[in-house]
Amino acid sequence: MDNQALLDFTCRETVRDPYPAYRYLREHHPVYWSPHFKAWFLTRYSDVFAAQGDARRYSSNRMQQLVDAQVPEEKRAQLASFVKLASDWMYSQDGDPHKASRHLLNRAFTPRAIETLRQTIEVITDEELSCLEQQSDLMANLFNRVPALILAKLYGIAREDALKLRRWTDDILIFLVGSLDPDHGPAQALKGVEEMYAYFADVIAQRRQQPRDDLVSRVLEAGKDSASSNEDVLAQIVFILVAGYTTSADQLCLGLLHLLEHPQQHQALLANLSLVKPAIEEMLRYDSAGSFSHRVLNEDVEIHGVTMKQGQLVYLMRAAANRDPAKFEHPDHFDIHRKHNDHLAFGRGEHFCMGTALFRLEAEVVFTSLFKRFPTLHLITDKPAIWRTNNLQFRGLKSLPIDLGKGAAK
Repeated sequence: MDNQALLDFTCRETVRDPYPAYRYLREHHPVYWSPHFKAWFLTRYSDVFAAQGDARRYSSNRMQQLVDAQVPEEKRAQLASFVKLASDWMYSQDGDPHKASRHLLNRAFTPRAIETLRQTIEVITDEELSCLEQQSDLMANLFNRVPALILAKLYGIAREDALKLRRWTDDILIFLVGSLDPDHGPAQALKGVEEMYAYFADVIAQRRQQPRDDLVSRVLEAGKDSASSNEDVLAQIVFILVAGYTTSADQLCLGLLHLLEHPQQHQALLANLSLVKPAIEEMLRYDSAGSFSHRVLNEDVEIHGVTMKQGQLVYLMRAAANRDPAKFEHPDHFDIHRKHNDHLAFGRGEHFCMGTALFRLEAEVVFTSLFKRFPTLHLITDKPAIWRTNNLQFRGLKSLPIDLGKGAAK
């Protein structure tokens, strides 16, 4: 494959496996202008690490630029409300507004608060595992469901409502950085965000009348302390779902696929389930569901002799950084025994992901329960996993057929 074809990020095969392209960019063009995304790509670990921690030069207030990069000028006005709503999300803010939004959520996402959810996550996981047939698509029947049901418990919403969340979050996220699927375009993104805001506006109104022991009520209480507006509270409650649900479901599924594709690693984990935590970290490093983040430059920045201009988009390619041989020994090897696994899957600096502890706990419970109950589970040779190839940033599978072997329901 020639270099031009290798770097064609509109090609679904490149989207399916972008790592050869990332390797080429790291080695030859570590600061690369993508004409398709109208953005710079940073692909080396040291550069991505530095940019994530540099909130002064790399602004997170980038929703307008992301929309402008993919929507013709004559259609941008139709997305004005999308840009306005999404610009209030915590990850789209800088400075004091970002700190205020983070304060609203801090109480609900402390390690102690997350650990109190362990029993709930165990119960939800066990219930879902009990319903699986011997041959089952674990993407549809486990990984899409468990994060949704955990969030339902966290938010105090109905189970059946939680299972609608994937459609909303997919419509929003797949559009954000260039959808290759006409079913996930600007119209769907706008509809998804408006429906999600309407739904949670009703939930907030209910909690104001009758507070409960859930995340929404805790955020409302924190909002009283900081004089946050109703719009501020609503924005952050929606953001947690947008940021956390789809990527959690996809990361669990990707992690299992890669583990099963490396039988020696799978057997090592089965022989010693105390390795589940380092295994999860290797899953995150090896193939992150959220493979990059984006910033807008507040000033001109020069890296490796290339000048990126003020106002331009920069993509911080964490997936490329996590395979950088300058940081990780044998980076293309999947190794659950890896030491010093200082990956960037959750970001760094002011915008370090608040949901980190929740995902790690969720993954620990899910994989421990899955392998205890189904120690002989395996891929099905004639039913391979089907990849989703409509978006470069958010990696995932459409389906993951698994034979659960012993322990499966008859």
